[in-house]
Amino acid sequence: MKYNKGISYVLKALCTAALATAAALTAFNLPSEVQTVSAVTISMNGDENGMIKNKDREGAYVILQEHIKALKRRDLSAAQKAKLDEIMYDANVYIANTEMTVEQLGSYVATVEARLTEVASGNLPDAGQFLFIDNTSLITSASYSKPTTITLSIVNLGQTEISDIVINPVVDTSRSKWPFEITTASDARMIKKLLPAASIEQSVGLAQKATWNFIVASDAKSGVYPLTFHARYYRGGAVEEADLKTYIKIKGKASSGQLAEEGEEGKELPASTPRIIVTGFKTVPENVYAGDTFLLTINVENTSRTTSVSNIQFDLEAAKEGEKEENTYEAFLPTSGSSTVYVPSIAAGDSTDIEIEMTARADLTQKPYVVTLNMEYEDYKHNPYKAQSNVSIPVHQEARVDTGDAEVSPSPANVGDQVNVMFPVYNKGKTTLYNVSVSFNSPSLEGGNTFLGQLEPGATGNVDSMVNCVAPSEDETGLVIAEISYEDDAGHVTVLEKEIYIPVFDNEFEDMGGMNELDLDGDGIFDGADYDGDGVIDEYYEQQSSGFKAWMVVVPVVIIFVIVLIVVIVILRKKKKKKLEAELAAIDDET
Repeated sequence: MKYNKGISYVLKALCTAALATAAALTAFNLPSEVQTVSAVTISMNGDENGMIKNKDREGAYVILQEHIKALKRRDLSAAQKAKLDEIMYDANVYIANTEMTVEQLGSYVATVEARLTEVASGNLPDAGQFLFIDNTSLITSASYSKPTTITLSIVNLGQTEISDIVINPVVDTSRSKWPFEITTASDARMIKKLLPAASIEQSVGLAQKATWNFIVASDAKSGVYPLTFHARYYRGGAVEEADLKTYIKIKGKASSGQLAEEGEEGKELPASTPRIIVTGFKTVPENVYAGDTFLLTINVENTSRTTSVSNIQFDLEAAKEGEKEENTYEAFLPTSGSSTVYVPSIAAGDSTDIEIEMTARADLTQKPYVVTLNMEYEDYKHNPYKAQSNVSIPVHQEARVDTGDAEVSPSPANVGDQVNVMFPVYNKGKTTLYNVSVSFNSPSLEGGNTFLGQLEPGATGNVDSMVNCVAPSEDETGLVIAEISYEDDAGHVTVLEKEIYIPVFDNEFEDMGGMNELDLDGDGIFDGADYDGDGVIDEYYEQQSSGFKAWMVVVPVVIIFVIVLIVVIVILRKKKKKKLEAELAAIDDET
């Protein structure tokens, strides 16, 4: 049973007030002023658990309706009558939408009556202020006996610069008005200058902050407290004053009770413009990566304690990327195709969550992206309001790291050698890699650690390391693991492993100076090793075949070729000589 059904109860009460009055069993204890102007008494009977029923809501509405009728018989201004209607509307919504006990309903009705009487007596808030707390200020929450911080983000919505602003908290010894321990006689803060803003949007950038640190009293009651800060400043050479109000949610001990039990004192707040603020957000999954689809949940709160808001439209607008206007695009796109969320109403002081599923573009760089929340809503008079707030969603990029082929020289190597290892490291992703370093993990090697530093997207780092061979490889392949470590923007370390083969052998013959190799058969091939130099082979090499040897064919063929070449040359020279002699003889005959 929520809003729609509750409103029907109220309408029913208007039609059946007379019957409900005639059937009354036990009267509410009404304020004396109301009893003198109204003879209506309504029975309040809860269910077996003491919770209010539909008729209890009807009775409460009739009591308040009779009270407001009695007050309107006075000579009231139009503003006072409008304020009475506003309070009545909010009370109607609250009673219709809230589960409570009979005692709590009675206390609430008495509080609303007192506020109605206060307004009818002429206690209306001054609407001429131009010094405000901006719309982006969040409501602080705190617990009893714990320290807390109150920060006022103050804006100047006037047309003139103000200066030398001295701000003091308005402290009260009543725990229902001031939930903090009083530790100093004065706790002033000063803002030197506050420039005027032409609009609410501009005022956010010109806001000045003042901060106080308090300790919540151990006996503070649970509830939302209004906190007043008095400001004194210069404007146009004249001294002026204004009061600034903010709120804090206090969680007290169970034994301390609720703030509402105090009645009017410390509970009711002066009328104010209803504001919807963003109190937090979350994403599922928590870390959003480019190309991911995620669920965005934003918590919004109606900060007004007296005015409900309804017909609320939220429009989410993601930051635009791109250099040229015709090439811009939104960083996040709603999966449903619509970025609008509708909420029927938010009661005074209540909060709700809005959810929307979005997809981050795959080509986003790693950085936070702003989502603007535009809000349009109405109060009970259907007065329109607009507000705007922002949330920043960090987008991460998956790091893409690759390496090229490794060059190892010399390979294989002996114990005691230095080996040069070279290979490139490629950053193929869209995020910068920080503190890139390379180390080699092998029991046969020492040293070679290399620091490459920062690698921008698309950059290449070149590893050129010298490692020392200190022991033989554990296997013939000489497998070595090169560990490439790097950090992202948040400092998270990732390690990439690369396999390199550097076989290292133990050359046990190097220090045996008397070792000789012997060729016993004179075939030019060593047959074994003589370690002690006595001319006898101590270790035979693998035996070579004693059959056919290639040189036995090659040498004769070469000799025959040379002989044939010489014979051919001699024959050709003889033929040439004979031909020359014949030609000379022919010449002699002619002469």
